[in-house]
Amino acid sequence: MMVKPETPIKDRDISSEWLQLLFDSALDGIVSMDAVGRIIAFNPAAEKIFGYKKEGIIGRMVSDMLIPPNLRQAHEKGLARLLSGGEKKMLGQRVKVVAMRADGSTFPAEIDIVSMNPERTPVFCAYIRDISEQEQFAEERQQNIKRTNKILLQTILAFSKSVEIRDPYTSGHQQRVAHLAASIAKEMGLSDKQTEGIFLGALIHDIGKIAVPAEILSRPGKLQHEDCEYIHIHCHRGYEILKAVDFPWPIAKIALQHHEHLDGSGYPQGLRSQKIFLEARIVCVADVVEALTAHRPYRPAYPLGSALQLLVNNTPQWYEPKAVTACLTLFDAGYKIADISIEEISGFANSL
Repeated sequence: MMVKPETPIKDRDISSEWLQLLFDSALDGIVSMDAVGRIIAFNPAAEKIFGYKKEGIIGRMVSDMLIPPNLRQAHEKGLARLLSGGEKKMLGQRVKVVAMRADGSTFPAEIDIVSMNPERTPVFCAYIRDISEQEQFAEERQQNIKRTNKILLQTILAFSKSVEIRDPYTSGHQQRVAHLAASIAKEMGLSDKQTEGIFLGALIHDIGKIAVPAEILSRPGKLQHEDCEYIHIHCHRGYEILKAVDFPWPIAKIALQHHEHLDGSGYPQGLRSQKIFLEARIVCVADVVEALTAHRPYRPAYPLGSALQLLVNNTPQWYEPKAVTACLTLFDAGYKIADISIEEISGFANSL
């Protein structure tokens, strides 16, 4: 029996063999199509992703086999633009698409398209990756973040309530300050993360008052000097309570600095200007407006107009001008600080 000799290496197209090996062993699905959208190559990874055997899909149209019915018209228009040169920006770019399996189910995928033989009849190769698991993981991660944020908000609200138990005359004060401070931050165009930190920090900016004797907090009439000294320590006490928690925002600094003034006349450290965190400067403005327009045992509430005028009169000596401008804009647009409820606070937190 005659044995057919192997083709000598010098006569073999080694480059083609390597290309075929790379095509067959690629982890990404590779689908090649001609200029009219007909499938001309389908590697093993694509078979696994889509559920088709190569023999049953070669020669079929990509739009009929791999594209969901509701997206086929858009796919065909995109292919036409690609052929005319209008969608060249898609070439070599990884984009997210929705693809269809043999059983009709759809899945999210990432796809890269490259053009072969661009000077002659074009052939396109699509490199496809099923990202269903990544999408599911990302969704689960988002849900976990939402649950964690909800627990964090509930915990901070519980701390906020602990202050109100000792100082019933300021019931709802921290929640209203938080809503106003975050609204000011949004009006100033701050980032969502920074706004969230301002909101949460303002919710517990007075937590240090749990170290102040209750009889001082609720004492009617003008406060004595020694009473004020006691009240002033709440900034440090709040900082000491919160600094041990590794918040991703300067919440402890907000508690420490929310009574500082830009000219150094505030307390407890007498900080000036930029040495005061922006978040604390914003909470300071919201705190002043809410406190002045609320009744206290040692003085009646100020009318809103008078409170805002006092704010303006002490800007920029004490208060951050940009925060004051944003605050005035809010009230000019109809903002009503007295109408804020705990339900609105929770909803506001979820919108951040």
